[in-house]
Amino acid sequence: MIEHANIIFMPNISALGGIETYVYELVKKYYYLDIAVVCNKIHPTQEERIRKYCKVYKHKGEIINCKVAIINYNQEIIKYINKDAKIYQTIHADYTNPIYDHSPLPNKRVYSFLGITKYLVNKMANMLKPNKIELCYNPLTIDDDNKPIIIVSATRLHKHKGVDRMKCLIQKLDKAKVNYIWFVISNDDINFNSENVIYIPTRLDISRWLKIADYVCLLSDSEACSYTLNEALYRNIPIITTPLPYLDEIGIKDGVNAYIMDFDCSNVDTIVDRITNIPKFNFKRLDDNYKNIFADSKSTYEEEKLMKVKVKCIKNYYDIEEDERKVYSMDVAYENPNQHPNRVEWITTRERADHLVSKGLVEIVEIIQEDKKENKKKPTKKVEKK
Repeated sequence: MIEHANIIFMPNISALGGIETYVYELVKKYYYLDIAVVCNKIHPTQEERIRKYCKVYKHKGEIINCKVAIINYNQEIIKYINKDAKIYQTIHADYTNPIYDHSPLPNKRVYSFLGITKYLVNKMANMLKPNKIELCYNPLTIDDDNKPIIIVSATRLHKHKGVDRMKCLIQKLDKAKVNYIWFVISNDDINFNSENVIYIPTRLDISRWLKIADYVCLLSDSEACSYTLNEALYRNIPIITTPLPYLDEIGIKDGVNAYIMDFDCSNVDTIVDRITNIPKFNFKRLDDNYKNIFADSKSTYEEEKLMKVKVKCIKNYYDIEEDERKVYSMDVAYENPNQHPNRVEWITTRERADHLVSKGLVEIVEIIQEDKKENKKKPTKKVEKK
């Protein structure tokens, strides 16, 4: 016999889902009552979470003796519950919507149904008659949890880039139950077998991830000077790296702005022990010396971007249209759209025109330079046809 004042029954408690959260939050909030969860199946992770607050029973046909039973989804458990118990059945969806091919059934053993919003109570009232339905919002408790440590790696997941070292560090962090999330930005498919690792396809705008990072990790066999590590250090984000030969040259110091993991991972436990102590520092940026390499000159690029030109299609109109979809959104309005495509002319930017010319799709027929300050068009000149 299962005997508790309050019983919560759900047939199958899976790894994820709103109803699973409901059960967990219910016992978490009311743990001080004599409460237990009964189920047929339960995911190990959910069982571990719920057992922090109450007992969990896998029902094998036992009689259940309780004062209150809250059941979810189906009513199969009712025949095992003592006759004088108050039975409530929760309603978590609007079953009047045609997307559902089933609905909860009125039952004389159910004392009342519980709807999670006033909207739902009103929608389901007629369907559940003669039973009544009352309002019970979903329970929710918010813990003041510690922020997880955020680690970011943007790298190819190859052997020489340290993928085996990453696996070693991840396994150790998980074993030590460190509260962390590791964002791995890569197109390579490697399974690190950790729920704390999140994969992101390779992208250029990794700065958005660096802004939230506590560490940037790169565990390569060899690097001449890693852009990823430098970008982290320039943002005063500490790094986790291997003892690369140039580290001392540019001012990377273990325990100051980095944690350095040996190539053979022999000190990985030390890294794990120290990782919650996030270094604070101001990194001195490197002088790249290119000011002494480039010729002294002045850019005219911004002025060129103001220039507009008239172009004429010299290939099939649809080739240009296809190129527009790939390179730009269709940002130009074609003049004379009813004419034959090979005679269509329009005005676009010089930069865009140069691209289309390089593809052999258009030719420039007129240059129009605008004065942005006065918002006036300067005289134009025709381009002589060669």
